[in-house]
Parts: sequence; structure tokens; C-alpha cells
Amino acid sequence: MCLVRFERAALCVLLSGVVFSAVGMAQLLPPPPQMPPVPQAPPMPSMPSMPTMPSDSQAPQGPPDPSQQGQQEQRRSNQQGAVGFLGVWCAQGDPSRQTSISSNGPMLNLTNESGSTSIGDMQGNNQISAPEWQFVTGTLSGDGRRINWSNGTFWARCPSGGGGGYRTPNLNGNWYPNGNRSLQCSIQQRRGNLTLQNEVGDRATGSFNGKWGVTTNWQGTRITGTISRDGTRIDWSNGTYWIRYRLYGQ
Repeated sequence: MCLVRFERAALCVLLSGVVFSAVGMAQLLPPPPQMPPVPQAPPMPSMPSMPTMPSDSQAPQGPPDPSQQGQQEQRRSNQQGAVGFLGVWCAQGDPSRQTSISSNGPMLNLTNESGSTSIGDMQGNNQISAPEWQFVTGTLSGDGRRINWSNGTFWARCPSGGGGGYRTPNLNGNWYPNGNRSLQCSIQQRRGNLTLQNEVGDRATGSFNGKWGVTTNWQGTRITGTISRDGTRIDWSNGTYWIRYRLYGQ
């Protein structure tokens, strides 16, 4: 029994020495080296924001062009002045010698008592030039009742109703070429000025050259027409005729 106890005691002493030796060795060994910290990259500098482009409304406006302003004012003045020339006139004040001036976009169409036509060019707000009539110029009187031409003639306002104490027939409406009901033409009439359209869509301006006569200008081609006494047919100088729809009845 004593031998067994001795052996156990010796084993305990031996194990204690081993433990103390391991602990001492651990204390004598230097600690493991630590890894150095990873350096941080320097922050990227912020990019400056791009300036915003100004909108059209913010864009600086240059000074207005005086020449353009002058041209616009001149055009407005010409348009206002042209109104005074429009309508039916009587050459030398004679109601049987009707003339007319009608609007054609920025230009005017002039027709004299013999059916001759010319483009009208506004020269200021009270003067007009006719290139096809050797550039004769006409000056509108202050009361708008007379045009004095540079060749010594004049046009005076015709009496109401077209002049000569008679009323011109009303040609407004649809017409049919050569009586063909499948084709259609038209006439718009305003204060003696006519706007015509044929069956293929071509347009012309015109005016009365008497109670029963009209003169038209089809892109430079002059065609005259004779109106029937009942106002339902127009016989044209090119051999054709237009007729009103109501002739056929329903």
C-alpha cells in the first residue's frame, strides 16, 4: 500500500514539473510579431461640378438689328397702305371704264379698263408702281377716293354696286366647267374683286370690266368672260364656259 501511494505521489510531482516547465517556456518565448496595419489610400479629390448651360431664355441677347427692324416696319406700313388701293375703280372717273386692284399675297394685282394686268409694287404707304405698265406710279389721295397716275391719268372710286349706277351680278359659289357635273370650279367675290379656282385647282384673280364682263389673270394668261343675263353662265374667251349647278334642277 505504501509503495502504491509513493508511486502516485511521484507521478504527481513529475506532472507538476512538466506543467511548470511548459508555462515557463511560454513566458520565456518572445510574443509573435504583429502584422503592420495596411496603409489606407488617400481620398480622391472631388471633381468640380460642370457649369450648367444657360437656356435660350437665359442666353444673352444681342442688340436688335436696326436694318431688320426697319424692314419689318416698312413691310407693315406697306401692308397697311395697300388696303387703301383695293377695290373697284373707274378710269378717268367714267363708270363704264372699270378697273380694279386686288390682293395677291405681298403683292397687288392691277387690271385696267382694257383688261391689261400688272403686278402692283407698294412704294411707301400711299404710292404704287406697275412694272408691266412701264413702271407708271400711282399716288393715293388723302381721302382714298382717287389714284393719280404719273402718266397724267387717274382712277376714281366707282359708285357703290360696281359703278355706272348698276349692280354687278353675284358670282359667288360653285361652277361646273362645260356643264360637267363631275367637275367643280369656284368663284369668290368681294367688293368687285374675284378669286377663281378651276377644276384642277389652279387659281386666278379677276375683276369686272362691266356689268356683264369679267377679266381674269391665270398666272400671267389673261382670259375674259361674258356673263349671261341671268347670271348662270360665263363664256370664256378661250372657248370654254362655266355654268351654275342650279341650271340642272334636282
